[in-house]
Amino acid sequence: MVCRHKYCQPFGFLTHQFKDTRPEINLISNEDVTDMELDDVRLHPNIERILTDEQWVDDATGLIPHCLAILKKCHHLTERLVAMMMTRVPQQSNQDLNEIIDVAKKISPRVDDVVRAMYPPLDPRLLEARCMALILSVTHMALVIRSVCQLRTCNWVEAALTDMEENLQVLREAGIALESTSAHQMNGISTIECSELNPSELISGNSVLSRNAANTC
Repeated sequence: MVCRHKYCQPFGFLTHQFKDTRPEINLISNEDVTDMELDDVRLHPNIERILTDEQWVDDATGLIPHCLAILKKCHHLTERLVAMMMTRVPQQSNQDLNEIIDVAKKISPRVDDVVRAMYPPLDPRLLEARCMALILSVTHMALVIRSVCQLRTCNWVEAALTDMEENLQVLREAGIALESTSAHQMNGISTIECSELNPSELISGNSVLSRNAANTC
């Protein structure tokens, strides 16, 4: 989560950035993020472009929509948390502001991690882990802001987190299915290897073992 103004770039730069579909692409550097204000805090400076990028349409696994849903929900939750903070605590102390900004700086890299994992080949286990890390980062910020606002509970935050759990569950089940398929394939390979042994070789081998046993006796 970084300043939306500090990293403003010409449209051509952003277009080139999203045309590069390499998995190792760096969407944004989080270094030297300083002089942020509370109203500059957001999930990621390119979040709208990430959510609407047409390359995700080609997904045939059905997993990408759940990743995008988590990104979108984290984005909306972040905006609502910041708005609540500015409304309830219009005059933030430097300590409170610095704490929120320190937490916010750690969120944008988690978004980058999710996006990198969304490039093929897709691994649902990796997608789940990356999305979970992002949700935990946003949850951390929610807890800090709730503490600053002196709120014991916040139902809409809890509802948003519960909603994202449904998307995580889809990724989790896909990961379990992948592991199960891999295990069956490995068992199948072992069975095939055993069935391909020549019966005569087994008989011959047993005869040799029998003779060796007799000689030993």
